[in-house]
Amino acid sequence: MNKDVPDHDASILYYDGDYPSLEIGEPDAGDVAALARLGILGDVAFYKERAAADGGPVLEIGCGTGRLTIPLARAGHEVWAVDVSDAMLAQLRAKLAAEPEAVRARVHAVRADAASLDLPARDFRLAAVPFNVLMLIPDFQAQRSTLASAAAHLAPGGRLALDVMNPLTLPMDEDASAAPSTPRRNPRTGNQYVRRSRCSRLDERQRQRIHGWYEELLPDGRIEMSEFSYHWRMIFRYELELMIEAAGLAVESVAGDFEGAPWTVDSRRIVATAIKK
Repeated sequence: MNKDVPDHDASILYYDGDYPSLEIGEPDAGDVAALARLGILGDVAFYKERAAADGGPVLEIGCGTGRLTIPLARAGHEVWAVDVSDAMLAQLRAKLAAEPEAVRARVHAVRADAASLDLPARDFRLAAVPFNVLMLIPDFQAQRSTLASAAAHLAPGGRLALDVMNPLTLPMDEDASAAPSTPRRNPRTGNQYVRRSRCSRLDERQRQRIHGWYEELLPDGRIEMSEFSYHWRMIFRYELELMIEAAGLAVESVAGDFEGAPWTVDSRRIVATAIKK
């Protein structure tokens, strides 16, 4: 999430409903379909496979509420879970409290700005920047600094893995109205909700403002509304490769999904890996 988004922003409060986990808690019947619509159905499996191949410890930049952190820790990996949002980390810690002691001990939750990250550990075998995190650092220089920070924390031969949306499949003009999502379930309350969102026109810095509100149906029939607003900066495929190389990493692969399909202009995502030289 953007570092200036307040803790009460609805995009944080509804995060687990918008981007459900199939491994934490009790998955809803619509969770698979929701993840498929977003193009991230296989993302957790992808990063778990990378961690299994590369070994630990793992640096996760933009851990959020633990959608990837906890599965990695359950798989036996030590994870340094970094996020700039206190509210996101509070949700992660609440979930960890329900995990066995061995899992909790493997997770080091750290509040930090990824662009200026400076951890005592510098021997990570894998640095993961999952699910659009780099886009949600909506400044070109800060994005470059984040990749440089990740590279600085990798051991020689360590790997960076990241994914972002493919801008060529996204609207770049301002939305005429707020588009509703399919109904989802708030995992905290069990209530149904709809997210209504719109985006601004892409500006000269490749930034868009994403904003709108949530409508949650309460048990008494009332609708509770709460607003959200954040920015992202679109990153095009070859721009991303140049940014990775400028961080001192060698691009290893660029795919269009988490199963390794060749990237095309119509791919939903850009999934990249790189090696520290």
